[in-house]
Amino acid sequence: MYTSLLLSGNGELSSQRIPEISQQAEQRGFDGLWFGETTLRDASILAALAACSTKNIQLGTSILNVFTRTPSQLALLAATLNEVSGGRFTLGLGVSTAAIVENWHGQAFQKPHHRLDETVKLLRQYFSGEKVSYEGLYSSPKGARLRTRPSPKIALAALNDGMIAKAAQVADRVILNLHPPQRIKHDLSIIDEACSRAGGKRPNLSVMLYSYVLGASEKGTDAGKELVAFYASAPAYSSLFTSLGYESEAKAMMTAWKAKDRDAAKRVVSSEMVKKLTVLGTIQDLRDRVEEYRQSGVDDVFIAPSPFGEYEANIREVLQHYF
Repeated sequence: MYTSLLLSGNGELSSQRIPEISQQAEQRGFDGLWFGETTLRDASILAALAACSTKNIQLGTSILNVFTRTPSQLALLAATLNEVSGGRFTLGLGVSTAAIVENWHGQAFQKPHHRLDETVKLLRQYFSGEKVSYEGLYSSPKGARLRTRPSPKIALAALNDGMIAKAAQVADRVILNLHPPQRIKHDLSIIDEACSRAGGKRPNLSVMLYSYVLGASEKGTDAGKELVAFYASAPAYSSLFTSLGYESEAKAMMTAWKAKDRDAAKRVVSSEMVKKLTVLGTIQDLRDRVEEYRQSGVDDVFIAPSPFGEYEANIREVLQHYF
């Protein structure tokens, strides 16, 4: 199993620190370095900084949404980063949420699965090096060609069974978020069934693991509650929490978000949810959870220091003491 580091673009960490931290991650023995994106920093630029500062570590985005960049722009972005990094880049994509796509970017959040299907189909054609002519609902390129080599890999973020099955059929890697170890057996059954139907090879299974490793303090619990509440504003995550046995909490958080009451949403999150969905405690607690994922069949754990709370201190603790 691989162990990677995921850095949120929304945490209190200057982009100017990325080269130094990337070098440390590579030197310390992390297999991959992934960058998130929501509303603050551009993950592709952070990945470019990392590519220019490292030699061997794998790089990727987790994730870019498919609404705010065209398929051709995503192809150019991924091909360029793969060229700069010497073939180390994976383009991680997802549908994001209506709150990000509509409220922040002002784009219509319509037919997300169709949008993702079309984007991946076009990306595969671009990466083939052949001329691309396509009549799509969102993009209709004519005679376009991308000659950059080598071609990057594609990863897809997935939450529910349908999306996991789709990702297993068309992506090189499936990325899960807030799926506890106890859920992985179910996830793998979906992936294996989808691959069997498609007659394809099973993709890498990766899991994002948010972690607060500065002790099981009140500050850490508060950071974990804010993280879970943040995700609970999206219906897809609300459904996930319901499926994990937190139906009353999911409903209450969604009600709070509809009332634009962030504090109320956070108050609903129990300490049990924080401990089950994230790591709260010490580096050893983090190592133990990663081992649980390894035993469950996960190929790569993305250790993600919580962007809420003491973000830089959490990153430093993981870098200096995980291995």
